[in-house]
Amino acid sequence: MGLLGACERNNATCEYFDSAKGRKISRNYVIHLQNRIRALEAESSRLEIGSSAKPDPERMLRSGGLVTLKENAETRYLGPSSGIAMTRLVMELAKRETQSTSIQDIISDTKARRIRDRFSLELAKPTSKIYPLVSSVAAPDLPSRDLTDKLVELFNRKAQFMLPTLHEPSFRQLVDNVYNGSTDAYENFVLRMVLSVSMQKLDARYAGLADSYYLAAMPHLEESIRRKDIGTLQCLVLIAHYSMVTPTRAASYWVVGLASKLCQELGLTQEATINAPNPQTGRAPSALEVDMKRRLLWIVFSMETGLAHSLGRPNAFACTFDYVDVKPFEPIDDQYITSGGIVPGCPRSMKKRVSVHFLSMRFLQLEIRRKLYLTKRPLPKDDQDPWFRSMEQKLRDWMQSSPREDGGSGLDEVWFKGRFNTMIVFLYRPSPQIPNPSLAAARTCFEACTFNVRMHRNQVATKSVDLSWIWTQSLFMALNTILWAISYPEIRKDHSKAVVENHIMQAQECIVAAAERWPGVEAAMELYETLITACLKAYDSPKSPPVIVNKDVKAASPARFERPVSQPVDSSPSTMVSTYGSPQPSDRTASSSPSTLTEQDVLPTTAHQPRPIIKPEPVSTRDPRYLMISQAIQPQRAPRYNPDKSYSNAQTSLPAVQHPTCFPSQQAPVDFSTPMASYDRYFALMGDPYFQYFQAPEFHQPPLPSLNQEQQGELMRNLESDNLTYSWRFP
Repeated sequence: MGLLGACERNNATCEYFDSAKGRKISRNYVIHLQNRIRALEAESSRLEIGSSAKPDPERMLRSGGLVTLKENAETRYLGPSSGIAMTRLVMELAKRETQSTSIQDIISDTKARRIRDRFSLELAKPTSKIYPLVSSVAAPDLPSRDLTDKLVELFNRKAQFMLPTLHEPSFRQLVDNVYNGSTDAYENFVLRMVLSVSMQKLDARYAGLADSYYLAAMPHLEESIRRKDIGTLQCLVLIAHYSMVTPTRAASYWVVGLASKLCQELGLTQEATINAPNPQTGRAPSALEVDMKRRLLWIVFSMETGLAHSLGRPNAFACTFDYVDVKPFEPIDDQYITSGGIVPGCPRSMKKRVSVHFLSMRFLQLEIRRKLYLTKRPLPKDDQDPWFRSMEQKLRDWMQSSPREDGGSGLDEVWFKGRFNTMIVFLYRPSPQIPNPSLAAARTCFEACTFNVRMHRNQVATKSVDLSWIWTQSLFMALNTILWAISYPEIRKDHSKAVVENHIMQAQECIVAAAERWPGVEAAMELYETLITACLKAYDSPKSPPVIVNKDVKAASPARFERPVSQPVDSSPSTMVSTYGSPQPSDRTASSSPSTLTEQDVLPTTAHQPRPIIKPEPVSTRDPRYLMISQAIQPQRAPRYNPDKSYSNAQTSLPAVQHPTCFPSQQAPVDFSTPMASYDRYFALMGDPYFQYFQAPEFHQPPLPSLNQEQQGELMRNLESDNLTYSWRFP
């Protein structure tokens, strides 16, 4: 029985406090609304299947819509910038080259069932990996101090380069305190989370051991969350960092959302409130406190914009402005940043330069996303517009100014070239603004992706990067883009089938490596093998035209916006209502010099009145936003609700509507532009790692094989004995 069942047993009213409305709301009503939304979605899908309207090219690429990422799971929204439309284009190419009327003709029910079975077997067979990826037992004790010091060193050299979450001298003192018997919840939580992140970065065989320290940190979380200060923000960032490198119980999107909200409530989004005196004591913040506030704001901003970019979801931080009203953090090593001030004459830090350069990339991503993937604009109309040349030059300036040394972090010049190529693909691939890219754009995307595939293969061979889901997603993006690009006959003429097959084989090798970290990826690869075979048939027809969306359809109204719910096919574009507010009044660039994150990059370039100091709204320690996160260890399935009866666990009756994933085979094939109507079922075969981003604690996840106490002890002994050989040879 879930939470509602407990309330029923105690004859208590089941409700929660809505902080936005300032009143209590019955949970029964919330679940009733959820079921009503499901019914309306199903009815909308049925109506779309029966529609015979002509396809709208912009809508086909814009309407990521509600996608089923796991079979029998609730839908999740993936927007245009997630690249989900590229998968649909690849499926369309496969249909065309096999002369199929439906993707179901290419991937039969038997094939789809075999892929699902393979995914289940992969989860249930831990022998494919030496040890399970997750643990069912929390680590009872800390490692030896010598091993902890080395894991802390690894954290400083790997994690702190990109996201300098902790002040290193202060953290070293924290480690001393914990080993001297400190019972402070914040100190114990942070140390155990650092150990878990470091072990995840060490090697996949230690992933289960890392998860045991993640579990050991959780009992200290609630008290750390109650602090509602910079330390709380560090705790949330560490959880998000951990969840990005391994399948975990806490969803990145959800945790980063909490961190974003806390940044706003602590007044970290404005320079005026960062420097404001403490309202209770009247004491001005120290130089160390100011730097950590700025640092954590930029880290959370980077995480949040990165996830919004990857998932195609709205930003929690407004992206309609071309600046963030917070100065950059100090570009010097932490040893020179003290409570008493900044040590004068100290040298600039290479580590901080890498971090600042990475953060400046987010402004470039935001500018591309705002121009091509959000509001429909009168310009640009094609990729020959001068804006594309200007944007590409900004990207090249950013790449050319990247740090030449990485200090053992793996974030070297080649890594930044890979990020540059990823943004180039984001710029030139089919987008809602430019549904049909030119041949030159397709060539640019093809070259960028083949370089990235070779780079990823080398990274796997040298173990120089974390096999995070962002990394895995970029692999699938590269593979999709290569398959889309070969639909152009000129690219097939320039690159033989054997050469393309070699690129694809290298991408497949990397995806197999990623499957060690992300269960389900290998099953998705089997689906891609079928699509790849179908797409390569384009070489049998040298003059076969590229995959384009119908050019005879008129462009959509400039008032069109990205929406989280699919619009009926026969709706007029002019009737669409913005979910984000008014169109952006300006297309100013995100920064005048993207090579470094300077004050001019993040503050407005024109004079403006200082913003008023906004006092952070006090948040109750009983606020569910802070209490629910500790429940992430034990996710629960949301119960069903019958609005006509008192609460019952029985499933409510829904209208007799037909789900788009099970329409009869004799029905006329669905038009390709109908959002997800004929492709929804196949995203469930490849969406499991995406699902990790969305999984909130009230939804159930199938359990993975877990590390037990005996395996935990064995792994710790192996790690202790391995500390002078493989583990500490940093790349």
